[in-house]
Amino acid sequence: MVSTTAPELSVEDVLAALDSVNDPHIPASLANMGMLSDVEILDAGNVRVKVRIPCMACPGVGMLRERLEDALAAVPGVTSVEMVEDWSSPWDRELVAPPTRKLMAAHGIQL
Repeated sequence: MVSTTAPELSVEDVLAALDSVNDPHIPASLANMGMLSDVEILDAGNVRVKVRIPCMACPGVGMLRERLEDALAAVPGVTSVEMVEDWSSPWDRELVAPPTRKLMAAHGIQL
């Protein structure tokens, strides 16, 4: 008899996968943009990611949701993904990582 168990899923696994998900407008990860506010692993591989959206009615939210879901679908142990727009923890330009600030400045984007 062969038994298989689902791989143990960690927040670190999820965050590593999210490193490949860039802001739709700037070539920088969500983490470096300060947009990730929380990652939860719920039962049976269900993952909830709370994302700070920099502006109301952002046209890139749909693209962001798709990229996030695609990146996490490739992680062993993830069975479903829910992206929640986190308006209770608003995005602020001070959340942007210093290297990303330099990248933005080099491309003429001012914070």
